[in-house]
Amino acid sequence: MKIRTKLIVANLFVVLLLLGSLTYVLMKRSSDLVYEHIIENAELSLSQVSANFDNKLSSYEENANTLFLNSSLNEKLQKKYKDQQEAYDTYFDYYQPFISAVQATKAISHLNLYTDNPTFLFANVFLIDEETRQSDWYRKVFNNRIGGYWTGPYTPLLEHKPVFSFRKRMNNFDPASPNVVSIEIQLRVLSELINVESKSKRFIFSLADGTVLIDSAQTGGITQLKELPFYSEIMKETEGSFSYEDEHNSYQIMFQTLESHNSVRGMKVLTFIPINELMPKIEQLRSLSIVLFLLAIVVSALFISTISVGLTRRLTELSFRMKRVHKDNFQSFVEVKGKDEVAQLGQMFNLMVQRVGQLIQEVYQSEIDQKEQALRTKEVELYALQTQINPHFLFNVLNMIRGKLLIAGERDTAKVVGLLAKSFRMMLRNGGPTITLSEEMEFISIYLQIQQHRFGDKFTFTIAIPPEALAVNLPKLCIQPLVENAITHGVELSPTQSRIQIRGKLAEDTLQITVEDDGLGMTPERLTEIQAGLQQDSLEVTSNIGLRNVNRRLKVRYGDSYGLDVQSEQGEGTKVTIFIPMQQADNGGETDV
Repeated sequence: MKIRTKLIVANLFVVLLLLGSLTYVLMKRSSDLVYEHIIENAELSLSQVSANFDNKLSSYEENANTLFLNSSLNEKLQKKYKDQQEAYDTYFDYYQPFISAVQATKAISHLNLYTDNPTFLFANVFLIDEETRQSDWYRKVFNNRIGGYWTGPYTPLLEHKPVFSFRKRMNNFDPASPNVVSIEIQLRVLSELINVESKSKRFIFSLADGTVLIDSAQTGGITQLKELPFYSEIMKETEGSFSYEDEHNSYQIMFQTLESHNSVRGMKVLTFIPINELMPKIEQLRSLSIVLFLLAIVVSALFISTISVGLTRRLTELSFRMKRVHKDNFQSFVEVKGKDEVAQLGQMFNLMVQRVGQLIQEVYQSEIDQKEQALRTKEVELYALQTQINPHFLFNVLNMIRGKLLIAGERDTAKVVGLLAKSFRMMLRNGGPTITLSEEMEFISIYLQIQQHRFGDKFTFTIAIPPEALAVNLPKLCIQPLVENAITHGVELSPTQSRIQIRGKLAEDTLQITVEDDGLGMTPERLTEIQAGLQQDSLEVTSNIGLRNVNRRLKVRYGDSYGLDVQSEQGEGTKVTIFIPMQQADNGGETDV
């Protein structure tokens, strides 16, 4: 089999496998997403319907609570009227306008009041007799711990429209009052809540005891939730979603339970979503995926065939040219077409043939370059040795000057030159990036003695470092800039004698080194500016270079938890604290000898 045929068959097999797998995965995932989206919308619709149902019931309960809490109304209901005229006046002047305001909505069919006052009886005010007291509904009102409850649907006498009602005892200020109010609401109110949603889904509203208030099913409606085959499953949970299949159809059942307040607690809202109505959309999506898969296969086959033919043609030509090179013909080049790997192979072949003639010259040039590089390396080594000699030369010159000054009797100046030479020798003794705290303190002491020679009795200094901290390694010259700032900004400008204190303190695993002066201090604005500058990493900032340099070096070496802290009060002095980790004492940092 030719390589061209192998390429076409192999690529078509891979494309068929990949496209088939991709189409199946995408089709399956898309179908699941469509189904999940529909279910999610149904859940949102159910939540909205449940909230509307809860709000609607709460609005009617508020009417009953208005009567329950109205002490003036309850007093007029319990008052014993001396004649019918007085009762009529109270009824029409107070009770009727009040009840009319409560009964403003057309959804409230009747608002009936039950009282034991025989002197106040009207069309919607009924006398509580013995039969009423012994009735189930009346006893249920007073046996209910919240003093009220919702009834199931019923049709009142001489009425044709079904209602359901909320019954609640009255007179919050007299627990012994037998008065009861019954607010009857037309059942169509609940139908209006699901008027749009019920066209494609079935809804059921039920009381906590399973009594169905409304069932939007066109046929086969139920009056009790226990008539449902999955009754136990919806009663043991407050909300949920599951699939159910009967003899004719499959449904996605979703339900929620009202829990907002006591009178509605346990009421449920159920919705039935026919799954077969979802399938046309999913089938349409699957059909589209199959068509796209077949179209992709045809296009891939044409594209693979074209690419394979062009690829093998250029490979054949390249093979022919390589045979000519094998016969020592180094002028045999191939014509490069395209920018793919075969074209790159042709370019490399042409370069290889061209480079063969230059190989001897390149090897010779390489040997010359190696010799020049060796010479440059020796020059760098000689320069490094020279830079080591220069500092030692300067140290020796300072000692010579000190000797001359001693001979001349300039002992103070000779002392300063000696201190300078000693500090310079300390820098030569340890050329690495870190030194021990004891060496840094020795250098600081020498530096302060030199400054005392300059300023005379302008300042005094003390150094107090715990002995166990002297072996800690820290970056070289990270304390000297702080001491220099204390002299320049705190001591030099102060009109009185100043004092510089350098103290060390161990706090758990952290060493705190404080440089404090009692000089001029700084204003709050200047302190804020310096503290903000310590947080900046930009090299373009030219102010407070010493503090920023030390702070940055400490944070880079030890982490953001360490560094500098600057505190100052105008007229009182300035305190700068260095925070470094104690564990650095174990490894000693990096040193160069």
